[in-house]
Order: sequence, then C-alpha cells, then structure tokens
Amino acid sequence: MLDQITHLFRLRTILAEGSLRRAAEKLNVTQPALSRSLAQLEARFGQPLVERHARGVVATAFGTRVLAVSNRIERYWEIAEHELTSDQTQFKMRMRIGAGPLWRSGILSPIFVEMQKRHPELIFEVVPLTFGETAKDLAEARLDVAFSGMLSGNPGETGKYNLIRHKLAEISNEIMAREDHPIFNDLDSDALVRPAALLDYPWIVYTEWPIYGEITQHMIYERLGRNADIRMLCQNLLVTLTMLQQSDNLCFLPEFAINSARAPRVVPVPFTLHPRRADVGIVHRKELSDWAPMQTLIDLSQELFSRRNKNV
Repeated sequence: MLDQITHLFRLRTILAEGSLRRAAEKLNVTQPALSRSLAQLEARFGQPLVERHARGVVATAFGTRVLAVSNRIERYWEIAEHELTSDQTQFKMRMRIGAGPLWRSGILSPIFVEMQKRHPELIFEVVPLTFGETAKDLAEARLDVAFSGMLSGNPGETGKYNLIRHKLAEISNEIMAREDHPIFNDLDSDALVRPAALLDYPWIVYTEWPIYGEITQHMIYERLGRNADIRMLCQNLLVTLTMLQQSDNLCFLPEFAINSARAPRVVPVPFTLHPRRADVGIVHRKELSDWAPMQTLIDLSQELFSRRNKNV
C-alpha cells in the first residue's frame, strides 16, 4: 500500500511539472524510476493516466480523478501524522475552512474564538468559497470543511464526492431596509408594504452570489411588470449593509446577513414574497468525520445555531 501511495504522489508531481524530466529533478529521483511508478499505476488501474505530447505530459480524464484522490490521501495523512506527533513538535497545522460571505460577516466569530481555546495546535485558515466549486474544492482537499448552502443545486454532489452534510439552519431571502426607512410609513390594512412602493426607491444588488441579481430583477418584474430602479451593484456585504443603513436603498439579502448591522438596524420589509427557503450548514469529507477538531467545529456550530433558532 505504501508503494502505491508513493506512486500516487509521484504522479502528482509529474502532472504539476508537466514533464517526467522536471518531476525527476524536483523529486531527486531518476526519470526511469518515475516511468516505472507511472507504468505500475496504469497497470493497477487498467487505463492510461497521462497523455504524452511534444512538450511533456498532461492528465487524462481518469488521471485527473486519480490526482484528486491522491490529494485527499495526502491531506488525510498530514492530519493523521500531526495527531500522532503533536506532543513532540511545535508545528501547527492548518484547518482549511471555506465560508460564504454571509458566514464571514461575523456569524462564525464566536465559534472560532472557542476553537482557538480548544485546539491551540491548529491555525484556522478561513477563505472565501468559489461559487459553484465548493464540492470539488472539498473533494480535492483544497478545503477541509465548508460553511455554505447544502449543495442543493446538485443533489448528487455529496454522494459523488463522498461528502457529509450537517444542516444548521433554514433561511430565506427578504427585502431589507434600514429600520427607519420611509417605506415603513406606506403600509396597507394588513400591515404590509404596498407593492408599488417598491418602485419608489433605489435598489442595491448584492452581487457576490449571482442569484441575488436574478432575484431582484425577476421578482420585481413578475410582481409589478416593471424593473426595479437598480442604482448600485456591490460584491462586498459590509459595503452593502452600510449603504442600506445610510440611504433609502432596498436590497434582497438572506435573513441572517443583517445581524451585524446596528444603529440603525437593517430589517426585513413586510411584503408577501412566498420566499423559497434553503438549508445551510457544514459540509466536509467523510474521512474527516473522526478528526477531533472537525467534531468540535460541528458541535460548536450546532450549539450556536440551536440558540439562534430558539431566539427567532
């Protein structure tokens, strides 16, 4: 088995360098040794892993799959080795955490404060998610865990990539405005905003996730037959919230995006939308289920959202 792992790691270097010669130089092994490793892997799997061309080699489609698995194996070995040697070394390993913009707005801060206390042997690296690439980034070990939607756009992704999901909450998108916005003075007998009033004010479209632009354009037109008066497109959540606090703009946002906006608060506009609710939570690779920091992260997240849900 160890020989196979060595061959897999050599394959990764071959593909990263795009050349057996350069890979041999980097690994300080002979080129014939690399060729034998590649031949043994191809014999083991029964199909070619690389395609040769004039300037070197590139991965076949199957070679790309094998490369992704080797990355996962290496990451799992790094984690296991760190657990086994943490009492003998001061080396700190990183826990790679992907988080969508709403999560990074402050929701996860109390969790990471506690994680630092419980796992001083780790560095917590929090990075933005790439839209549409979360499952792949987890599967190829660029991330260990992600805080995001539950990959509902492609239900087969979790099974395909051997991922585990932990639901934390159910959210919906709402029209948001500052709490003293004049639109709240224009309510009907049911204490709802008149639909036409939505056209009286400028709109911000939060564009870090493309869906919010689609919601803004389609919902207003479908309900009122006219487009919203969009005055600003903004990728940054903090800037979006600040603009809502300081102006008469309206904006579609998920309900838990507004928690950090205070003085004045940003609140939902009472308007009947029949919004579609979506599950959000934690997604990680199955083989990391027994990793102690992962268990801690899941427990703390579930505790936090259990308290939040009770206060809703």
